[in-house]
Amino acid sequence: MCEQLTDLKRLLIHKKLSNFDCDKLVRLGEFISKEYVPKYFPGFSVSIYEDNKESYYFQSKYLDKDQRRTFSKDSIFRIFSMTKPIVSAAAMQLHEKGKFNLDDPVSKFIPEWNDIKVYKSGSNGTFQVEKPKRNMQMTDLFTHTAGLTYGLQKQTPVDKEYVQIGIENVVDSRGPNGALSSDEIINLLSDIPLEFSPGDHYNYSLSIDILGFIIERISGSSLEDYLNNNIFNPLGMDDTSFYLNKEKRNRFAPIYRWNIEKDAYEKLVKNKNSKIKDIDFLNKPACFSGGGGLLSTIGDYQKFGSELLNSKLGKSNLLVSEDTADLMMSNHLPNNLDMTQLSKFPLAGEEYYKGIGYGLGGSIVIDPAINPNNSFEGDFGWGGAASTLFFISPINGFSVVFMTQVLESEETRRLSKDIRTIIRGSLI
Repeated sequence: MCEQLTDLKRLLIHKKLSNFDCDKLVRLGEFISKEYVPKYFPGFSVSIYEDNKESYYFQSKYLDKDQRRTFSKDSIFRIFSMTKPIVSAAAMQLHEKGKFNLDDPVSKFIPEWNDIKVYKSGSNGTFQVEKPKRNMQMTDLFTHTAGLTYGLQKQTPVDKEYVQIGIENVVDSRGPNGALSSDEIINLLSDIPLEFSPGDHYNYSLSIDILGFIIERISGSSLEDYLNNNIFNPLGMDDTSFYLNKEKRNRFAPIYRWNIEKDAYEKLVKNKNSKIKDIDFLNKPACFSGGGGLLSTIGDYQKFGSELLNSKLGKSNLLVSEDTADLMMSNHLPNNLDMTQLSKFPLAGEEYYKGIGYGLGGSIVIDPAINPNNSFEGDFGWGGAASTLFFISPINGFSVVFMTQVLESEETRRLSKDIRTIIRGSLI
């Protein structure tokens, strides 16, 4: 294993077993520490796995800005949208069992949406609508081509209507009478038009949350129970959950938010009257967010990432089969377009998404020649709102997980490029 150590004998032994030159790879943690800590992040950890074994690991000394809490491998992080690949894999387990087809209409499982319409014009809840060109299909949920949106994006009249009804995001959705259940969210969304006809465009959205609700309806279990029984327990992901029990709360990483005016990050608080506040992960939620609700450790997420990689390489079917992994890690955007070509609205950091398509629950590199990230063709992964990152590189046989806790950081995309550049330069 490549660590920040100088045990030459161990490094030489590892070189015979790994795709990496350890003398080059050890620069990864050193570079991020020098370039990003403490200016942009209070601390971080990064891990690389090959063949279900840890090839490289580095962690900062401190978790927090005040340098009172030290990093640990079992520190627990809010992974937000890194929940999406896990829930997508869970859905594909049901697909393997013949519970749904990718071209099935979503209304087969959500009849409340049988007559859903598409936005044409209007604002403030008064909309002119039209019929969609085609039905919303299950594939559209995986690929964010369903016509759904996120209220937190606040770009359009439809976005604003999501906020108005309390669904800025599903992790923290609240109506006038409190937290919303999955059925309440589905019913509320049935009255709001889609941004566009399904399949016409890409628009990042709460569609994987809807996929999670469908998992519950198909399986007859809560999303929490389904994931525990079919992914977390089989893979030994003992510290991955939707909320923390009391015994684990001392391992919960503090979270920060980047303040553009101050050019610094500041700690989130639980005061509901504050403009910035932490989401409650200490109590069981009213519904389980398949798009952003999970907590995990770097080791637990590597168990998922490396197992998904093993499925892709035909080494294991514990998570999904090789055929299913191939299906997940193929571009499902129409006409093999990338995200920038199909996006309905401008993407933040658009240049970083050139040459990147979307598979079933994560991004997929389809043209590395036009992508600035130093990625390889077939790289699959996604990130989380608090600057976390995950990707696997099937062509090279490794998986990468990066953990920190800073929301709205402008440095996340640059960091992703730097990580990939150093890793690529360390390959033998």
